[in-house]
Amino acid sequence: MKRILVFVFSVIIMTNFYAQNFADAWRYSQNQPIGTARFTGMSGAFSSLGGDLSAVGLNPAGVTTFTTNRFSATFSFFNTKTETNYFNSNKLEYYNSFDDQILNFSQMGVVWVYQSDKSDWNKLAIAVNYNKNANYGNYIRIFGINESGNSLVQYFVDRAGGIPLKDLETVDGVDDDYQWLGENYNFDAQQAYLGYQAFIINPVDDTNENNVDYTSNAQYDKLEHFNRIYSNGHKSAIDFALAGTYQNKLQLGLGVTAYNIDYEENNTITEDKYNTNSDLQFIKMKNSLRVEGSGLSIKLGAIYKLTNNIKMSLAYHSPEWLEINEYLKQSVYTERKNGETHNIAPDMENAFAPYRVLTPSKWIAGASVVVNKKGLLSVDYTYQNMAKLHYKEIDNDADTTYFDLVNDEISETMQAVHKINVGGEMKLDQLSLRAGGFLSTSPVKADEDAYTTTGYSLGFGYNFGGFVVDASFLRSNTQYKQYLLNIPNTANVDETNNKFFVGLRLNF
Repeated sequence: MKRILVFVFSVIIMTNFYAQNFADAWRYSQNQPIGTARFTGMSGAFSSLGGDLSAVGLNPAGVTTFTTNRFSATFSFFNTKTETNYFNSNKLEYYNSFDDQILNFSQMGVVWVYQSDKSDWNKLAIAVNYNKNANYGNYIRIFGINESGNSLVQYFVDRAGGIPLKDLETVDGVDDDYQWLGENYNFDAQQAYLGYQAFIINPVDDTNENNVDYTSNAQYDKLEHFNRIYSNGHKSAIDFALAGTYQNKLQLGLGVTAYNIDYEENNTITEDKYNTNSDLQFIKMKNSLRVEGSGLSIKLGAIYKLTNNIKMSLAYHSPEWLEINEYLKQSVYTERKNGETHNIAPDMENAFAPYRVLTPSKWIAGASVVVNKKGLLSVDYTYQNMAKLHYKEIDNDADTTYFDLVNDEISETMQAVHKINVGGEMKLDQLSLRAGGFLSTSPVKADEDAYTTTGYSLGFGYNFGGFVVDASFLRSNTQYKQYLLNIPNTANVDETNNKFFVGLRLNF
């Protein structure tokens, strides 16, 4: 498969900033409460507790809560129910992680503990842990009759302006022409080519090879839209942590986290029900996006034991320095009034110039209390100012105008996010029962419901003596708006995720 390089400034092709720019960065920057079954059973409220390998990613100081060396591994599966509403038309779709893989590891790690009575620093611990921080698997179906007069056709008209007609004509075949336009113009020119070759747009003056103005080849009043989005992938992290305990009171830790992002999205949108006298009668456009990313962050943490039963904590997470590479393959299929069909499908993949996303830094404060050595309650509060989310070019010679506009828009429209995680555990001999809940506020100033997430969790563990088996269930709900390519109308999306975890803890 051939790849071509186009301008990074066309990576985000939506006319609405909030439609794509922030949605992508939000996806890559957020970490879900995924990890060990004990961690998820208490909704991830572990920053002041420690003693769990997934908690290393919250507060590295918690590594010294362990009293012995430990290995733990967890696997999971999940399903998602997505409800959409578009012009009062509702659709429901389900996704099951078993559709893509049978075994889904969410966590695997080990910690080594060293204790000494010869110094005030009486304990040292080192941990390495792999954690799957987010799952991207989902199916979304959007359907409805758009009565606003907004059409996919306008997407192609807008991008064709300024491109000479002679450069949109077939010269060397679809593959070579599409590649040439990407290399010599930009991504917009490729979209213009797809639209022209599929008879979606017409030149205003078809006798002039230098014509640069285009018009719609469709007539319509109301349009039927159907959008199906299939996504898959994950964000994972490998945490390296070093921590020490001073006089059995103060725990201090340092961590470095390496991230990996793997995301795929197949987005197919159709438009139908043009007027009977319209030359264009049907459009289907498919965009297959593939994203690869990696990055690093640094974490600092402290836990202080106020009494034998009460602990307080504070952790700082530096920005995540993420490098993103995106690859896109496209096709357009149309049907005309005269019965002709056109399938324009370049057999190649656009390779966009890589760019960086710097997520905002994060502060996590926590408190926990142990009751009669039989139960505990833990609360975490997280603050992250999404207005400081930042895009940055990698090529020092690149024009920064586009990213400057994006970053200005982020600072004006985004706001701080506040998260609360609460978890509890009760021990009944060898059996432990767990429960928790969490809430995350909206990062969008103008829409207090967008990306608001709520959820709860349940779990249990059983100590067999030499090892512990844990299981948990976590449910979350998120609401947001989904754009259909360039169409300014949005669908309301209500997404519910159910996650199941089973894990093993082994002390050695």
